[in-house]
Amino acid sequence: MKKLLVLFSLLFVSISAFSQSADVITDILDSQQATLGQICYLAAVQKGYVSEKATYQQALQAMEERRKIPSYQYADMPVPYANLSYIYAQVWDVKGGIMYRLFKAAPRYAFKQLKYDGVLPANADPNHLVSGKEALDVLTMCSVKYGNMELPIDE
Repeated sequence: MKKLLVLFSLLFVSISAFSQSADVITDILDSQQATLGQICYLAAVQKGYVSEKATYQQALQAMEERRKIPSYQYADMPVPYANLSYIYAQVWDVKGGIMYRLFKAAPRYAFKQLKYDGVLPANADPNHLVSGKEALDVLTMCSVKYGNMELPIDE
């Protein structure tokens, strides 16, 4: 009886923890414009800087502390493709071409590199404010391209 109670308690705790991270992903997916806090959350969790239970502000601070984004940013700022590319390129340590390596601090070259690598759509505009769905799509493509993640193929 005691083992059964412990088993159910552990099951409840694990489901609660998973549902919290699922709620965050649902919140990001539903966003018409992804915010810097949401992008930093995705990047910081991917890199292991914060736990999945962290807030957007905590993720933003973790990215600032590691100099992955400029200081004094606001978590509710909308994010264009160029800045999204810069943050994701930092997460996956994208090597890139000569201009990207020379001007590592320039989001425009991160955008060009991700576009060249096929991570971003061919018609992507660097100033386009990304939605939550687009941000997660690019995150998945970066995982496939730079993180050696394999997508299942239906046969």
